[in-house]
Amino acid sequence: MAQIISFDVPSSTGTFRAAINMAGEISGSYTDIHGASHGFLRKRDGNIVVFDVPNANNTSPVAINSRGQITGWYTNTSGGGGKGFLRGPDGSILTIALPNSTQTIPTAMNAKGEITGHYGDSSGPSHGFVRRPDGSFLTFDIPNSTETSSNGITPGCVTVGQWGDASHHLHGFLRQKNGAVTTFDVPNSTSTTAMAITPAGLVMGRYNDVNGQPQCFLRHSTIAKITIPGAVSATPWAINPAGDIVGVWADAAGNHSFLRAASGSITAIDVAGATYTQPVGLNAAGQTTGYYSDANGHTHGFLRS
Repeated sequence: MAQIISFDVPSSTGTFRAAINMAGEISGSYTDIHGASHGFLRKRDGNIVVFDVPNANNTSPVAINSRGQITGWYTNTSGGGGKGFLRGPDGSILTIALPNSTQTIPTAMNAKGEITGHYGDSSGPSHGFVRRPDGSFLTFDIPNSTETSSNGITPGCVTVGQWGDASHHLHGFLRQKNGAVTTFDVPNSTSTTAMAITPAGLVMGRYNDVNGQPQCFLRHSTIAKITIPGAVSATPWAINPAGDIVGVWADAAGNHSFLRAASGSITAIDVAGATYTQPVGLNAAGQTTGYYSDANGHTHGFLRS
């Protein structure tokens, strides 16, 4: 039977999370009494290390890899858009900003330390990028797009995300390391967003149906819509190498969290007594991390093993 552990960053007013790696280390953010966000690393033994990008007023981790590297974005008092950061296992922090960019937002990182995300500049609000471990950047736009956002990256530097057309409709894309791009849409959808990709190339994402409700899909050689019995809507948040998915679905009674195994079986993973449970990270061992709200409106992190 699965065990759920609740945790909070000491002296925080809310504990959130972003991701979990193979070792069970969790990275995320927490808020202080002033409403500012800071980063944290929860180690396997439960000890929590807090950190901030120097001179930042908000630090928001989004991914942690098997090496213990953490990436995310931050803002500072100078204003402007957010900038990226990379925190090493030794606690050192590098800032990430594309030249002449108005913002640089990492969204995912692979085991090699290659980071993908999106950035803005004077020519447009959103372009895709990959930051290599040596600090150099690859930038890209999907042909005929007005915006490009990259959300996932494999160990082989295949990226996935969404792009917008002139009518502001969103479509999914898969970009190979050599630059070859495949765009796709879920049939009968009004928008398609590729959110993540496994090492084997299985793409997980969400789409809006004809009623405007978010739903889940998987794409390999073909696109499969994922349905949850009784759900009006369903939003996936993470996928592991085996193809298991965690997310949130809704019906007339409210929101619920789920774990969908690669076999198709669905398990409820709501935290007992919570008014809302949001899973957002899932590793190869099947451990899930996320956050939940209690009856007093306080937010806590959780680990389900």
